[in-house]
Amino acid sequence: MSHRRPVALLAALPVLALVASCATPPARSDPAVPLTMSGKQIVDPQALQTQAERDFSYTLNYGFVARTGDNPVSCWFARVDAESEVDSRLWCGPVQVPGSPLAADWVPVPLKQIGQTSGAVRLEVEPPQVPASGDFSTPVGPLVRTDGHLDEPAKLRSGKAGPDFLAVLPDNDKIDHTGLTATDELLRDDLVSAQVLGTGSPESFQTGDGTLRPENGLALRVLRLHVETPGRDQGAFQQPTWDGWAPQLSELSLDIPGRRQRLPADRLPANGNIVVVYTVPIGTTADRLMLNTLGVQSLEQGMLLATGVHDPAPPSGLLRRGSTATTPKATQQITATTAAGATEGQLGIAALRFGRQRPVRSPNGHTMALASAPNRALLEIQLSVRGKDLPVAPGAELTRSLISVTLPDGTQAPQVGVRYDGGTFPIAVVVEVPVDVRSVKLGLTAGKVTLPTIGDTTLAPSGQPIDVPLDF
Repeated sequence: MSHRRPVALLAALPVLALVASCATPPARSDPAVPLTMSGKQIVDPQALQTQAERDFSYTLNYGFVARTGDNPVSCWFARVDAESEVDSRLWCGPVQVPGSPLAADWVPVPLKQIGQTSGAVRLEVEPPQVPASGDFSTPVGPLVRTDGHLDEPAKLRSGKAGPDFLAVLPDNDKIDHTGLTATDELLRDDLVSAQVLGTGSPESFQTGDGTLRPENGLALRVLRLHVETPGRDQGAFQQPTWDGWAPQLSELSLDIPGRRQRLPADRLPANGNIVVVYTVPIGTTADRLMLNTLGVQSLEQGMLLATGVHDPAPPSGLLRRGSTATTPKATQQITATTAAGATEGQLGIAALRFGRQRPVRSPNGHTMALASAPNRALLEIQLSVRGKDLPVAPGAELTRSLISVTLPDGTQAPQVGVRYDGGTFPIAVVVEVPVDVRSVKLGLTAGKVTLPTIGDTTLAPSGQPIDVPLDF
């Protein structure tokens, strides 16, 4: 059922002004300033503002936006010229779209034409067009209300933060880290990593525009994170073909009793720090940072920010870091013998990855291999094979079985997949290992393969396997 009231045309006769004071007043209010759209006077703009503000209260109550600033949320027309012409939308604010920066946001409310005369246009209010989480919108011009009050959107700044307030900011020299408790807790999967660098609950937070304070009954929280997004930036996840759905970037969010707020993916750096400022009811101690792995191999894990305790806890392999700061420089000498003779080269390591899922080749493209149990993890060793005269042919599916990864107890780690690019050897091998393994040995085992266009080729090591410390 509609909550809108019928409005009257401004074409009412002038004699209405002579009606006795005891008569019922007209169901409209004359604007203090002329407001036109497409050159025609807007009928009862005050009623439009009132209806928009009534409808917008639901947007606030459901947490789609948060109150911010020192003034109540209200809806305004936006001028598009210096005279009387206004935009075809009302603009409600100042508010903050959760996930956006600290600057005050404005939500457009479209106005739909439902009637007109030669000099007037009658409009009705449509639902607010709330920006997506992390996005924001700005009025097209100076703001004006029907009582003649004027303002500039840029002058209405964040002052107080209401319920559901959540701002995601780049960490830079403008951010004051004073009062944050330093920590070093890690929450990660194979596509997104978040390291908690600091937490705090200050009485206020300094912004580029002034001081942000919580509304009565609320407390501010400040969370400093180091974020990496290998699922978006590592080439292994950017394959052109997948056997099924391509992997989706995992979602970071804040879980506060009564609501969960996502940190927008486009606000997350490839490898850098962010600061999250949000509000909670006073006395809240159970706010958690959450990480959701999406897709058929979905996983939810979280961390209580007050204690650093994982809840729910991840598989043990995800408690270790996903990559190492350095890779072994050692190489293994190898030989390749074909009908043309013997050549030499080196097998080395380009990078190491450790976790629960890794992309591997499948008959129809690529798929995500998954560790078989919570006490198992996947180790990816990206290979570097060099040798000026080594044979070059699309032979990785043939040579993959000659790449061995040996565990400390002398057994071979089972190979769960490889990736390749058309060369003689895989560019990466993925094996399953115990979650607590601290080192392996990588090497080539002797064997014969028949390479396309080259023929029988004998591959063999001529040096010792590579010791690979797993300092994750």
